[in-house]
This record gives sequence, structure tokens and C-alpha cells, in this order.
Amino acid sequence: MSNNLSPKEEINYRALYGKLFSGLLDQFGTNYVFEIEDAIQNSFLKSLKIWNQNNIPNNKENWLFIVARNDVLSQIKKKQKENNNCSFESIEDHSTIDNQADLRLQTIVFISSFESISNQAKILFIIKNIFGLNIAEISQNTLINQEAIYKSINRTKKSIQLEFDNKTIEINSITARQQTIYIVEEILYAVFNIGFDSFSEKTEDIVNKDLCLETFALTKLLFNQCQSDSTRNLLALFCFHVARIPAKIDNGKLISFFNQNRGKWNKELMNLGFHYLEKPKNISKFYLEAIIISKYMSISCLTQNDWSDIVKLYEMIQQTSQSPIVKLNYCFCLSKIGKTKEALTTLSEIEKELPNEHVYFSLVKADILKEISPEESGDLFISVMNKMTQKIRKEYLLENELIKL
Repeated sequence: MSNNLSPKEEINYRALYGKLFSGLLDQFGTNYVFEIEDAIQNSFLKSLKIWNQNNIPNNKENWLFIVARNDVLSQIKKKQKENNNCSFESIEDHSTIDNQADLRLQTIVFISSFESISNQAKILFIIKNIFGLNIAEISQNTLINQEAIYKSINRTKKSIQLEFDNKTIEINSITARQQTIYIVEEILYAVFNIGFDSFSEKTEDIVNKDLCLETFALTKLLFNQCQSDSTRNLLALFCFHVARIPAKIDNGKLISFFNQNRGKWNKELMNLGFHYLEKPKNISKFYLEAIIISKYMSISCLTQNDWSDIVKLYEMIQQTSQSPIVKLNYCFCLSKIGKTKEALTTLSEIEKELPNEHVYFSLVKADILKEISPEESGDLFISVMNKMTQKIRKEYLLENELIKL
């Protein structure tokens, strides 16, 4: 949503979005998923008009829940006032306010369990309605164009309505199967990555900490409920990443991984990461990625043999994941062991899978070309910098890559 709030205040709205959506879905059911979405937006807009320094409710979540709930009821009455099969009194009587219960994970499990909806569609729907990201942000971080995302989310809402037409659901009672758990993990993984390396102009310090920590907490809750090996290793991966957040920014400047002050890394979280890290029966990308980041964090100066080991790990990941971002990381590591030609060949293949002038792709390619084609490398860095809208990243490129040109 677009408003004049400070970034921190907007983050508060995002954190509340999923709780409101889950609570209202549990009360009203899937038939009213469109109304619920509209009601939440309306409640946020109403809060912007009413709240001021002297008129902010003590419990914002409760205020928003009541306003959104009443908005849903109003929409239902307006659309079905002549339908004798619908008892609004019954709906109101059973719509008690119980926003103390956080049903976000149960709602994610519920949506993930739909066999009639593709995994990609589930992820897009949940990123928007549980984590409160807008269409533009989702597009920027998923490599999918905005129109396709908008259509996908609307189709998902309609599919959910058709699947549970006039059926009562109890979100809290749904038990996740293993296949559903895998989908939930992918969703949490995607959302965490969006928060950990944000390209939003409003995220001045690169990391949306609230989004990362909310995802981390939901992953821990999922592990406590399901005790899945893959969830355990996803938790390990998150621990290692979150441990580094304090060192990503220093005096307002972005610090690359290999130049970070390791003394600022959270040692307790690192130890917790090693506690959760455990070789599963079936090797997963979460386990392999956690192994890679643990190597980065455990060795202060990586040798050629270390880079070779990491290359092998990325080759193993590609057996389970065809993500172009994984391939980009693989190319970067190939260049570290002198396989520049192979890295550039793979990059040319990846380019077809990514949007034109993809930022991360351009930066990896520019870095690989530094030694063999400095002029082309410099042109790529300049091109990225000129298109960069996030101030802190632009300053990083100017100071660390372009200063010699």
C-alpha cells in the first residue's frame, strides 16, 4: 500500500496484514476471500485518515481487526441482502474478536495443501496476503511480471472459493502432510530472502529485519510442530543469515560479506545454526546451502580447495533446484577456481531465464569479467549504477567498483 508513513510504520502494517487476513479467513471462510482482502485495505486506509499523534489506539491490531471485520460484514450484507439462505445475524454472533491467536502458519499450511493450485501460485498468494508485500515488490523479487502476478493471485482466490464453496473450515485443525511441509518451507525461504536482501528504496539498510524475523519465527514454529529434517536445516540456514545482519551495514554503508567485521556476527545464532544443521536422509538444497554459508562463516580466508568444495556443493544443489540465482552463485564460485570460460558460458544460458538487465546477473558478470575484460566489466557496473534507485547500493558500487574508472 502507498502512504506517507515512515518506513518503520509501514513495516508495522505489513506485520499486521497476515494476522488480520488469517483471523478473518478463519471467521468468515473462503467464500469471502475477496471481501476480506478489500476490508483489510480499507481498514488501513481508514487508519491513515483517523490516526494522528493524539488519536492512535492503544491496541492497533484490535482496532484494525474490528474495522476490517465490520467492513466484511457490510460487504456481505450489501451483496446478499436479498439472499434468504444467508443469516447475517448468525455470522455476527459467531464473529467474536480473538486476535490473540496467530493463525498465519496454519493459514500458510491450509493454502499450501490445495492440490488444484500450482506451487508458484500458492507462493505468490501467500507472499501478498500473509506477509503484506505489494505486487511491485513481489515482481521485483520473484522475476515475474506484475500483470502475471495480479492474474495469478485472482485465480488463486477464485480457486479457493470453488474448492470450499459453502463449506465450513477450521484452519487450526488442519494437519500438514510432508509434501505440504515442503511447499510451506519454499514459501518461508522465498519470503526470508526477499527480506534479507531487499532492493526496496524504502529499506535503507538493505535488510527488512521484521520480515526476516517473522519468517524465522514461523519456521521455528513449523519445526516444533512437524520435526521435519528439511525444516531443521532451513532453520539452520536462517540462523547463519540472521547472525550476519548486524555486520551488513557499518556507519550507513553496505559491507560485502568478505569484508564484514566478524566480531559483529551473533555468535549465539551461529552456534544455534550448527545445532540445527544435520545431514538428512534425503539431501535437500536447504542443507547444502546451510553447509555453504557455514563454510563461508567458519573460514576467514577461503583457499582454492575451499572454493572447489563450494563449487561441488552448488553442483549438488542444481540436482535438486534449477533456480537461476543458484546458477549465478555457482558461476561466481567457478570464477574463483579459474574456470572463467565455463562460468561465462553458463551465464549466457542463465540470461535467457532472467528479465532483461537483471541487477544481480549484471553484477556477477561484471565481477567475473574484471580480469579478462576490464572495459566491459566497467561498462556493466556503470550501467547497473545508473539504473540503481536504492541509495545505499549505489554508493557501494561507486566506492567499491567504479572509483578506479
